[in-house]
Amino acid sequence: MNLIQSNIKTMSSREIAELTGSRHDAVRKSARRLEADRILTSPLAESVFHHKGNAYQEFHFNKRDSLVLVARLSPEFTAVIVDRWQELEAQAAKPLSQLEIIAGMATGLVEIERKQNEHALTVARLEDEIQEVKKGQNNNILMECPANAEGITAAKHRVNSKYGIPGWAVDEILRGEYGPRPAGQVRNTHENANGGTYVVWYKGDVTRLFDRITKESTRVTPTNVTHPQVSKRFKLINP
Repeated sequence: MNLIQSNIKTMSSREIAELTGSRHDAVRKSARRLEADRILTSPLAESVFHHKGNAYQEFHFNKRDSLVLVARLSPEFTAVIVDRWQELEAQAAKPLSQLEIIAGMATGLVEIERKQNEHALTVARLEDEIQEVKKGQNNNILMECPANAEGITAAKHRVNSKYGIPGWAVDEILRGEYGPRPAGQVRNTHENANGGTYVVWYKGDVTRLFDRITKESTRVTPTNVTHPQVSKRFKLINP
């Protein structure tokens, strides 16, 4: 149980996934569909949780919406969620003693400190990885683009021709956390490039990535969809 606003009890999409034995991304996807169909009574409230040094997004639902969501995911598990809500409400109804309040505050401070330490370690690790990537790029700059690779301009054109996805979305997806590892850096030999480089990706990796994006996206209009890794709606026409 979480409190997004004062005195408002909620259940997270992560907890629903654990209780029903579902994948968390499947729970989030179903929630987006229900929101798009205006079946949920409240807008999706989103927050970040950390696990093993990684940050993830989760939704929070009131009692009614969590039951609707579970009924959509797996009707046989609705009773599990009902039982869980009864436990949460029973816990909330019991007043806390002064000792329990102090213990809860201490636990919360310890948890905050733990998350801060995890965040610091994650930042340090990412900085180390960035430095390693930069070293590798400096030592492995290609003089020409491999035949089985392409730069961002070619990738945008190819993906747009096949799926209708606009260039800004291709760029955001390809360079985001879903994006594949680049094939390398290519030296820009144009006379005005001043020795600069540009990133290229293997065409096969790009194709597989956007085939996956089309399957995971949630359609909200005949031509527009949403995806958890894209900042806003974008055009998608299935081939």
